[in-house]
Amino acid sequence: MTISVNNRKKQAKKSFEELIKDLQTSNSEKVRYNAARVLGEMGDFNAVKPLIDVLKYDKNGSVRLYAARALGELGNTDATVPLIESLREDRNVDVRVRAARALGRLGGAIVVEPLVEALNDENPQVCITATDALIEIGDVATDALIESLDHEKVNVRCDATRALGEIGNKKAVEKIIKMLKDEWVNVRIYAVTSLGKLGDVQAVPALIEVMENKEENDLVRAGAAAALGVLRDQRALLPLRKLIIEAEELGELEDTALKSFKKIMAANWESIPGAAPVKKPALF
Repeated sequence: MTISVNNRKKQAKKSFEELIKDLQTSNSEKVRYNAARVLGEMGDFNAVKPLIDVLKYDKNGSVRLYAARALGELGNTDATVPLIESLREDRNVDVRVRAARALGRLGGAIVVEPLVEALNDENPQVCITATDALIEIGDVATDALIESLDHEKVNVRCDATRALGEIGNKKAVEKIIKMLKDEWVNVRIYAVTSLGKLGDVQAVPALIEVMENKEENDLVRAGAAAALGVLRDQRALLPLRKLIIEAEELGELEDTALKSFKKIMAANWESIPGAAPVKKPALF
């Protein structure tokens, strides 16, 4: 048994050396990108420098892609600057996507600015991946994302609004409340959703206003009603009740309002005169 284990260790060491040789010298792009992939899975930091060299200089996009992926898996911060350069400069979309994902794994304040810049990438998948990477990084990205809410491009404002809701730093609440007035409906949809996720009741009056606005898009109004249910603030009870009563029929908006009404009642029944301690209190 001991001999078998030792043999496997020797084979693993030999395999690493062979993989590095394949990565650096093989004429086959398939051999090179498979070597990069396996090196990332092996977890040996000795592969970092060879992988960085490949990321910078290999002419094949697939090889650079797997090098970026491997560097993210290895998690060594020596790769941060080369990955930032790839995110900013590589002409291959898939390489930029993998670089963004890897930077999200590596984290740190240094990666925030290039990832925020990538929200403006010409390719939507790069933008989405950069957004997810910023969410993964968390709080340190908050200030830069708040600044991005003023960006001229609607997709950047959408992505920044979504990311701030997922990160959950309440510093963003006031600015996202202002996004409820954005000219683009998609931004407003992300804004109501994010305000619910941020969990700050200072957003309640603005969300009520959006919900009651009959000229607003129904998806935005329903999102505001759902967010009010998440926030569980009693101030929303009467507006929710009024919306339901005045409806000629219960559509998605009214159904969402009813669910939120019940959530708020259930959360506050002890402080509401005449409310009964039931899980799903009656509307009337």
